[in-house]
Parts: sequence; structure tokens; C-alpha cells
Amino acid sequence: MKKSYILIGCIITFLCASVYANNTDKTDPIIEIVESYIKRINSLEESNSIAKVLDLYSEQYSGNTTYVNLSGAIVRKNYTKENIKTQLEDIVQDGNYSLKIKMNKVLYNNQKENAGTISALLDFESFIDSKIAEKGTILISIIATQQKGQWKIIQNNMIRVSKSKDIGDCVCHIFEKGSTQFVTELYYPAGVKYDHKFEAFRITSNQENRIIKSSGKTFVWDNSSGKLILDQEELGIAKTSKQVIQLLIKKLNIETCATIIFR
Repeated sequence: MKKSYILIGCIITFLCASVYANNTDKTDPIIEIVESYIKRINSLEESNSIAKVLDLYSEQYSGNTTYVNLSGAIVRKNYTKENIKTQLEDIVQDGNYSLKIKMNKVLYNNQKENAGTISALLDFESFIDSKIAEKGTILISIIATQQKGQWKIIQNNMIRVSKSKDIGDCVCHIFEKGSTQFVTELYYPAGVKYDHKFEAFRITSNQENRIIKSSGKTFVWDNSSGKLILDQEELGIAKTSKQVIQLLIKKLNIETCATIIFR
């Protein structure tokens, strides 16, 4: 299920340039390499032609993505050609991801003898198992250069802004040691891929309440009523230790998980 933000950057970049190509009589090398990429990436899962896609990239390729999520938090990631190879392999093995893109505006295009560039603003929707995972806009800029007579993608810069929640079906594994120590492993949709994270929970008790600590947060689990409380806010009611952990996982991941399957 793992698919990185790099894929969305690649597809968006090349689709953008393809639209531009349809509006010009001149077939620039930057447009030709874009059209080649679209053809190869669209047939990737059918033909398993990873090598053909990778052939469009320079060995010196570098890309970076800046992601601004709904809360305004910023995530930065850098990519190499080897990172792209890994992500393409993931896609071939698992075809549950799809992407829809609408062109908003081509901002800039320039072709020189040994280098071509293009920048554009796009709107996108991503889907996981036919369910919307994210909506937003993307500002992209790429550079292609001529190397030993062939045009290669050497740079891709992307700013991705989420306008709706990254949400989908999640799977959570709960590992327990007695009734007081738990570790959870949650698989969740992260924009254009599934990611996973671990969280540890420890339950202690005093005369009035049980205390649950995890990730720097302290939850109060009332002995008599079973109410789970964080900073005077009631999160729900649980009778058993496992039920309270499930309740916590749901509350802590409400912006990411539409449903959670516990295993």
C-alpha cells in the first residue's frame, strides 16, 4: 500500500506539461519527454515497465515536496531516482491508488537548447480503493536537460496544499501485555500512500481513577463510570482495557480514519 508523495508530483508535473503541449504547434523536448512519461506511467501496472519510466530520469535527479496539511503543519521531503524506483515497485504490487487532476493554470514554460522548464498550478483529488483520500492544489516546477543526446528529468519542485482531510479506512493491530501495557500499530492513508505508526499506552491506577499515558498526553479513565477524559473533555465510555485503547485510537486519529478495523 505504500506510495509516496513523489508519485503524485511526477504525475502532476507531466500531465501539466501535456496540457500545454496540446496548445502549441511546436514540439519541444520538454513536451516530448512529458508525453513519453504519461504513456509509460499509464501502462505501468499492465506491462510492469518500471525500467522504461526510470529511463526518463537523470541519475542526478533530485526532487523535493513541501506539504501543507489542513492544520497548517508543514512536511518537507526530498527524493532521488532510487526513491522513485521503490515507489513505482509499490504501485505495481498494489493497485489500490488512483488520482484525478484538473488543470488550473499553466504559469510558465520555457525551452532552451539544452534545458526545458515548466511551472503550473493544478487541482487534484486522490483516491484509495475508490474513496476520496484528499483534495487540494499543487504548484509544480520541473527542469529537464539534455544529457549525451537524450533528454532527462533532473529536477522537480512541488508545493502541495491540502484543502480537505486525508481520510480513509484504517487498520490497527493491538499488542497487549496483561491489561496495563499496550502497543498499537496503525495503518492509515497519508495523502497518496498508506503509512503506519506505533503508539504505546500504559495504564496505572489510584484510589479514584485509572490514568492512561501515551505520546505526552495523560488521560483519566474514571473507575466508577468508565468515562475517558482528556483536559476535562469526555471522549467516551469504555468498560475494559482493550476497549479504552480502541476508543483512544479512534479519537486520536479522527481526522485520518473514517473507520478503523481492529485486529
